[in-house]
Amino acid sequence: MDQDDGQWVLHFVSKPKGSSSIVNNTPNEVPSTQSSKPLERHPEFFFDNTLVAIQVEQTLFNVHKYQLAKSKVFSDMFEMAKSEGNLPEEGSSPENPIKLEGVSVSDFAELLRVLYANQFSDDQIAPDPSSVIPAFRLANVFNFSKLRAYLLPLAEKNLDDVDKIVFAREFNIKEWLSPAHIRLCKRETVPSTEEASKLGVQSVLMILRMREQHRSQKGGLAPGNYYCYSCAGFQNKGGGTWAVCGHCGIESSCLYCNAPGKIGSNADMNEAALEVEVKKWVEDIYAARVNSKQ
Repeated sequence: MDQDDGQWVLHFVSKPKGSSSIVNNTPNEVPSTQSSKPLERHPEFFFDNTLVAIQVEQTLFNVHKYQLAKSKVFSDMFEMAKSEGNLPEEGSSPENPIKLEGVSVSDFAELLRVLYANQFSDDQIAPDPSSVIPAFRLANVFNFSKLRAYLLPLAEKNLDDVDKIVFAREFNIKEWLSPAHIRLCKRETVPSTEEASKLGVQSVLMILRMREQHRSQKGGLAPGNYYCYSCAGFQNKGGGTWAVCGHCGIESSCLYCNAPGKIGSNADMNEAALEVEVKKWVEDIYAARVNSKQ
């Protein structure tokens, strides 16, 4: 390493195979033909170190311009600033920041976390699921097309069915709606209070109606037979009729099945019919929303 015209120059000498060590006390000379060539900027790793001041609510951010330039909205904004000549460029200092209205500090911070984490390779650790929605929301607003394409499959993979429906409604992803609603109709449990508040009245009523309409009871206790407490799933606390169990054939203290009950019976679901009806419901709801916006 030596200093030439105020600049440090590093000289690396390759070590021949089999040699123990090489000490080079004489700096290598850089050929004049090489130094006279114009330097090329690496297309991936020559970063613009310009910082842009952004104000969100009452918080200031100082962000690399090259990161923001990945957005069509910010890129167009920077181009417009160039054409304005000698006027102070908005965002050039914390005293003259670009102000973003209608954006929360937390959402913008999530966008930047994902944006910076994703800058070097496709092998990045996936962002936390809680970061995906706010980051995608702003990537959509500011048209970060590559970031949006990166986040969409992560959202599909990490969100549960209720949040998928909420996400699909917000970002107009129609193809997610039918599969998510169908899975909610098929699952063992009905939507919780919290889930129902996210889904809205129409979705909840449809899910409950489909679950009731397309589930048929089977098995369980057959009317007209006696069943022992073990097969019926009850515990004998005293008394009861002595008879032969209609399931296991053992004579013991039994219960008499008068009619099909709601407890302990399994249910089959007509899945094909359910899927057809849910898809039609989604199409009708989607069409109604589109028409209401026209």
